[in-house]
Amino acid sequence: MADLSPAGSGLRTAQLDGRRLSEALLPLELAPRAQLQLAAISRWNAMRGVRVGLVAAALLLMLIGANLATPIYPLIQQRLGLTALDTSILFTIYVFALVPVLAVVGHWSDLLGRRALILPAVLLAAAGDAVFATAGSFWQLALGRAVQGIAVGLSTGAAGAALGDLLPDHPTLAAKLTLACSAGGVALGPVVGALLAGGSDPLLTPFLVHAVALVALCIPLAVVHPRMPGRSRPPASPPRITTPAHLRPRRLALPLTGRREFLLAATAGFISYAVFGVYLSLAPSFAAKLLHTDSHLTGAVVAALLLGSSATAQLLVPPTSDRLVIALGMTGLAAGLGLVVAAEYTGTPALLFIGSVLGGACQGVAFRSLFTSAVAAMNPERRGSELSSLWVIVYLGSSLPIVLVGALVQHYGLLPAVSGFATIAAALCAALAVAVARKPRTA
Repeated sequence: MADLSPAGSGLRTAQLDGRRLSEALLPLELAPRAQLQLAAISRWNAMRGVRVGLVAAALLLMLIGANLATPIYPLIQQRLGLTALDTSILFTIYVFALVPVLAVVGHWSDLLGRRALILPAVLLAAAGDAVFATAGSFWQLALGRAVQGIAVGLSTGAAGAALGDLLPDHPTLAAKLTLACSAGGVALGPVVGALLAGGSDPLLTPFLVHAVALVALCIPLAVVHPRMPGRSRPPASPPRITTPAHLRPRRLALPLTGRREFLLAATAGFISYAVFGVYLSLAPSFAAKLLHTDSHLTGAVVAALLLGSSATAQLLVPPTSDRLVIALGMTGLAAGLGLVVAAEYTGTPALLFIGSVLGGACQGVAFRSLFTSAVAAMNPERRGSELSSLWVIVYLGSSLPIVLVGALVQHYGLLPAVSGFATIAAALCAALAVAVARKPRTA
């Protein structure tokens, strides 16, 4: 997979006690490759396919873990006496921890290398599992969610950038894997959680099994030989120097190139993740009421339908630059939401399943195309930073909307709250469809 080596253009070479500045200020494993003999542990020169698989597995596993608890929340509510609003707040604590981390360290992987963030993130996600599994109060649950959010924040931009580094000749495939692992992890999380919760200890087993899988993944991540991020530099060029000053937080900014593509992708992601977040937090209750069942697996499958359809579409449907197709995709997401709400009003379960699949597949086609265009326009040497900025906007969509809908559920009931949210989300989808369909102005 990608490396531990610093990268970043225009950084001067300095000397300190006979060593380069980056060697003096950073641990040896983070110093420039050209200046040290790599530790024996990092000498597995894995093929590119293996490296791609490791990055994808890390991203997929961490997002599965962040959503393991979705079907288990009813049990947690009963055991700890939590309300629907408490559950919604737990969803948003994850995002409120994730977003600041993305904003602060999003550029670090461009300087230190991708693995320097991905490997600690995987270990931290395992620690989050342990905290969540042993939680006995709302505040312990909140701590576990915060740790999971920090882990995903550390790795999201780095993993996407690593895939871009490893597949420079296949940018479409890199974007496809990034989004499919993201959506697929969120979709698989509830199903895996429901399946593992069927044992003797439904609150411990899912997180214990997941933590073991994460720790096992750390072994190949640690032994793989590093590679440079971004574009390859000429062999004669001096090593790039990284100092603590370069790691200071930077203001989030729009990329210098491809701003329209960036804004369209970020807006589509914001709306989509608002829908995903509300759907994941409320779909189990919605399905239980409509289908007259208390099965955790049934609720998890319904919750996974929307995101699973999105991930499948992202993997199978080729990206398109056709503005009309993308606009129709966002319109299809709005139509799917309408069918889901209509299912409850009419008592027709089929509409719930059709609306979930339609909305997810259409969202997958639209967002994947917009995301691919945005990533293709990014500067390879700033890809980690710019991807992190995009994901900050996207993840904000799954924060406040969930809290607001959770509060509405407590005051007005489940169906009125979901109906109101679906109406607003559908209107935003329609507005974005119009913006995408408009021909961009030429300079």
